[in-house]
Amino acid sequence: QRMYFNGCSCIALNGDIVSRCKQFALQEVEVVTAAIDLEDIRCYRNAIRSRSHLSGSAKPYPRITVDFSLSESGPSGALGITSRPITWIYHSPEEEVALGPACWLWDYLRRSCQGGFFLPLSGGVDSSSTACIVFSMCRMVVSACNNGDEKALADVRKMVCDMEYMPKDPKELCNRLLFTCYMGSKNSSSETRYRAKTLAAQIGCYHSEIGIDTAVEAVLSIFSLATGMRPRFALHGGSVRESLALQNIQARLRMVLAYLFAQLLLWVKGRSGGLLVLGSANVDEALRGYMTKYDCSSADVNPIGGICKTDLKTFLVYAKDKFNIPILADVIGAPPTAELEPLLEGQLTQTDEQDMGMTYDELNSFGRLRKQNMCGPYSMFCKLVETWSPKHSPAEVAEKVKHFFRCYAINRHKMTVLTPSVHAESYSPDDNRFDHRPFLYNATWSWQFRAINEQLQQLTGGNGIIEKQKPPTAAKPKFGKIID
Repeated sequence: QRMYFNGCSCIALNGDIVSRCKQFALQEVEVVTAAIDLEDIRCYRNAIRSRSHLSGSAKPYPRITVDFSLSESGPSGALGITSRPITWIYHSPEEEVALGPACWLWDYLRRSCQGGFFLPLSGGVDSSSTACIVFSMCRMVVSACNNGDEKALADVRKMVCDMEYMPKDPKELCNRLLFTCYMGSKNSSSETRYRAKTLAAQIGCYHSEIGIDTAVEAVLSIFSLATGMRPRFALHGGSVRESLALQNIQARLRMVLAYLFAQLLLWVKGRSGGLLVLGSANVDEALRGYMTKYDCSSADVNPIGGICKTDLKTFLVYAKDKFNIPILADVIGAPPTAELEPLLEGQLTQTDEQDMGMTYDELNSFGRLRKQNMCGPYSMFCKLVETWSPKHSPAEVAEKVKHFFRCYAINRHKMTVLTPSVHAESYSPDDNRFDHRPFLYNATWSWQFRAINEQLQQLTGGNGIIEKQKPPTAAKPKFGKIID
């Protein structure tokens, strides 16, 4: 299932909530009860004038006297003590990220009969968010077991292969269930290595570090032996496709190694079973196509695949204080980077936003307008001209919108093989269930881009400077109706 059906079943009386289930819980079944007075319902209905005439002509329900009572016996039952209204407590979006995907992961883990999770931990926002969600799951499991949840206790004992085990500390449980690995290369920085190692220590997971340079060199040697040529990075004088090929081979080897470690780490630890591989690709990367097909984004399940980068950063701010993980402050403040290109004098030469040609905030706006507002290229341009003014000129907005839709079109094929993720937001681009779209688009978008150009000409008078403050409207383009 790509859905997590949360709880919140409730008992309501005359517009008040008198009892409710937990919104996020590990129990398969939760039962809540409430004592109500049926006379309160009759009085409430009679107070509504529109019902008075109808109720006056309707026959009342018959009352039957019986020799038993559903109320409690004793003084409390005789007095008719009923359940009082409660205050509905709403979870913040950050709490929902911490609890919802955690419950989904636990349900998937126990049903798959595996022994835990394996996560390639890079020290960035995405993989750190995934690790924190697993840690949140461990906190929920420990709390459930300590509160007498026999089913959760039996499940966790089965996972750790210890029928006497009693989880007391979330960090200790995380050490048994979450295995992380920093897969570094000569292109990796010391900062990301430090962040990954420190985060693993602060949540208690089993962490290891490996180098992938030997494997990369072996693959390149095979190619050179077969072709007599050797690709080079752009920094060393190579072409764009050479550089992309060198980056992709690093990313794909990490996926291969992730599955190798997931299959054998429990064997090394003397436990039976295997590990589920966790992915860490967010909504923005999937929508933009800024990821390597069959790299670490390819996994068994992905708890953050329905959440955008902006929301993940907000979640990490919450997790830093709630879970007492200070290193997350460094993770949040670090520039997003894949670290697939060579360092220049020990400094990064590659950042995600520079590679994508857009910021994550801009990508978040594109994603919401495309899915939630059903915007195509032209209607998105019309909305963003007003929204992004005066920070961006109409010409800049037009170029950004065109660039996004070109990238969206040429990378749509990646969505067809994306790792299953929990559905968390309405902006999710999940190709399998929530966003059924063609995976072959005309990347030129000739009709839509022509409409943008003509509207831009009208709006700026051809000089790129807006002449009037009234934004364009998608309903009346110059040459007729445009269908995005």
